[in-house]
Order: sequence, then structure tokens, then C-alpha cells
Amino acid sequence: MATKFTLQPKPTFKANVSIPRAGDEDGVLTFTFNHKPLKELADLEKLEGKTATDFLMEIISGWALPDAFNVENLSVLLENYPAAMKAIPETYYRELMGQREKN
Repeated sequence: MATKFTLQPKPTFKANVSIPRAGDEDGVLTFTFNHKPLKELADLEKLEGKTATDFLMEIISGWALPDAFNVENLSVLLENYPAAMKAIPETYYRELMGQREKN
């Protein structure tokens, strides 16, 4: 059954992010993302004085891990799995633009 379409999207959405792990299969972590309008995203992408972690903290509101979602734990994830720095925003934009991968 199709859900009713509205001009205002839900404030958050979930997506599975495939994160490469050295010497192992990719791990899949479900993130809850904040739905941002394109204009707001464009402003966020201007990294003047901000880090990539700051940007990720703006677009992510949670994850499916027993560890709390906060800047410290996000930094641990990115330190241990550097490819997550690319995989997370790629998945976010793919979902926003409706370019889901077909199984």
C-alpha cells in the first residue's frame, strides 16, 4: 500500500550504510538521518571552520548500535573505519535523491 504523499517530508528517515572493513566483509549499520531541505544542505556543506564530523553530526540523529550516538562515538567509528567518512554521506544523498540501489 502506498503512503500518502505530502509536501513536507518526515523529519527523519532510516537507511542502511554499508561500511567497508579492512580484511572483512562490509559491515551494515542503520542510521537515522535528519531530512534537510536542499538549501539548508548547501549551507551545511560550506565547511568554513567546520569539520566533516560536524557535518555528519548535523545530518545524523541516531544509529542502531548499543553505544550512544554522540560526537565522541562518531569520532571512534570514523577513526576505526575511515571509509565510513565517504559511505555515510553517499548513502544520505542517495536516499534524499531517491537513487536507491536495487537488490
